[in-house]
Amino acid sequence: MKRLVICAAVLLLSACVSQGPRQADMPLISTAEQRIATKDYAGAAQIYQQLSEESDAPDYYRLEAADAELRDGNGRAAQALLSAINPGELRNPDYLRYVLLRARIDLNQGRAHEAMTRLDEIAYQRLDPPLMAHYHTLRASGYNQLGNMLESARERVELGYLLSNGEAIEANNGAIYDALQRLPDRTLAELQPAPPDVLGGWMALTEILRRPPAGRPEAVRSWRARFLGHPADGPFLDKLLASPDKAKGQHRPEPASARPAPQVTPLAPAAPAAGKVIGVMLPLTGPYSAAGQAVKAGLEAAAAADSNPAKPQLRYADTQGGDPAVVYRSLTGAGAELVIGPLVKEELTALAKSAELMVPVLALNQVKEVQSASIYQFGLAPEQEVEQSAGSAWFDGRQSALMLAPATAFGQRMIQHFSGYWRSLGGAVVAIKTYKAGGDDFSGPVRELLASAPGGGKAADFVFLIADARDGSLLRSYLEAQQTTASPALPIYATSQVYNGRPDVSQNPDLNGIAFCDIPWLLGDDDSGPLSRQGLQQTLDRTPENYRRLIPMGMDAYRLIPELPRLQSASDHRFNGATGVLTLSRDNRLRRQLNCAQFNAGNLQLRGLAPILQPAAEAATGAGAQ
Repeated sequence: MKRLVICAAVLLLSACVSQGPRQADMPLISTAEQRIATKDYAGAAQIYQQLSEESDAPDYYRLEAADAELRDGNGRAAQALLSAINPGELRNPDYLRYVLLRARIDLNQGRAHEAMTRLDEIAYQRLDPPLMAHYHTLRASGYNQLGNMLESARERVELGYLLSNGEAIEANNGAIYDALQRLPDRTLAELQPAPPDVLGGWMALTEILRRPPAGRPEAVRSWRARFLGHPADGPFLDKLLASPDKAKGQHRPEPASARPAPQVTPLAPAAPAAGKVIGVMLPLTGPYSAAGQAVKAGLEAAAAADSNPAKPQLRYADTQGGDPAVVYRSLTGAGAELVIGPLVKEELTALAKSAELMVPVLALNQVKEVQSASIYQFGLAPEQEVEQSAGSAWFDGRQSALMLAPATAFGQRMIQHFSGYWRSLGGAVVAIKTYKAGGDDFSGPVRELLASAPGGGKAADFVFLIADARDGSLLRSYLEAQQTTASPALPIYATSQVYNGRPDVSQNPDLNGIAFCDIPWLLGDDDSGPLSRQGLQQTLDRTPENYRRLIPMGMDAYRLIPELPRLQSASDHRFNGATGVLTLSRDNRLRRQLNCAQFNAGNLQLRGLAPILQPAAEAATGAGAQ
């Protein structure tokens, strides 16, 4: 969604007035309200600050100015205004507005626990309806940051009763559905209240829309009978049923630029039946051998855990120094009915160009230029991580970004992708700085980044970081040290590179507060099965840190064998893999929906599934870029 409902609720805040302004102030107030109507929030804030200096009700106008600054994305100015207020002298509802604004600033800075503590102290019965709407919106955002998506949805259900604007209602319904989509099936089933509970209806509907399309019409008819008059019924549900991508939890279609012009035809050969030979082409020697061995370890682990007596047989071939087409033909000549690999991009490109592929290929990488009906492309593309970590920031209400990335070719690639994607959502990229990876002193780039933060009057409200665990911990420390009490540390979002895969407090103390998205297998710790992180700890320990994510990739490659036909024939089919929730796009590329987490005192605090957001319409024309 282009904007969260929090924006709409904040717009209601200025309507809650505890005292009438002076008659002499009315012309300036009218001008300020006109500026707010035209979204000139900075201009309105200036007027309210002027009134705070000239009026006998300065705190009232400081509240109005802080509200306008927050709408303009200038949290620091809003915090400075609120710091000038003595809350002990405020009367209701000004005091309640003050607390709500402070809670919103806490949330903007990633301090969900502090925000929820403030909100818990509010006497809810003393709130008027607009403030109640703002209260529920903030609590929903707080629960979202804490990873409690069920309670986030519950707060938005309460918010729905207070909304009258059709657009705001639809946006709130979308936020409820988004939150529940990030819950596992078991939670939806076990914690679902009975009819006619509204939240229970949302949870039941979310379950139904995860089913194959063939069974949905009858299930929806039954749902409507059990939940008469449910707020999801009507245009919102009609849109979900008409859009398979949204119904299965992917809240945006792929951008038009990412779709190939020709429609890819289905694979002629089916995936092999159990008991058949699966060929695997990997670099088992040479410079890429560590990566190849990590994938092989995952494949072997999944095969060992497969209890089917007629399970596929894996036959390996080393691609080091060989022609990929020759390696492919050697495997198919030996009876392979599907080939897994190659892993290296150049080898995938060469294989795709070589000749007609009579046996389907599950490639372990993704190459933009490769378009083949015979090749499924499965890779751990960092661009997907960038989009979903950025989506997590947008879902939390962030709008203006600072970015830090290494001064490398990879860093430039991530800068370009993040900048384009963030602007396509409607966000602003205020400033970008690069740093020397592996350095010891990052004070220069951090100081320059923060100095450029006010860029054009548009204050930043978070930092997007591309860094490994070592550099990330140092950069976070420099960022925190160079921001004053008056300008508190901005929340930091990063990609999986910042996590070394060790859920050990002693390994991650300086990463506190950083939010990131990663593969579920490395984040989960409540499973002790043979394919869990705990079950494969010895394999994990002997695998170089940079290649550990290839272990679950190998596991998923094995387990995808029987899933490929279903993924291709049913657009809403999802496979819950070790590398994420996997779906297949129209051009035979597997997309991963990751899990998100946040470092908290060295521990990992899970935040749920990463949101997949729809870019703003103006992205196609280049509007919104700053």
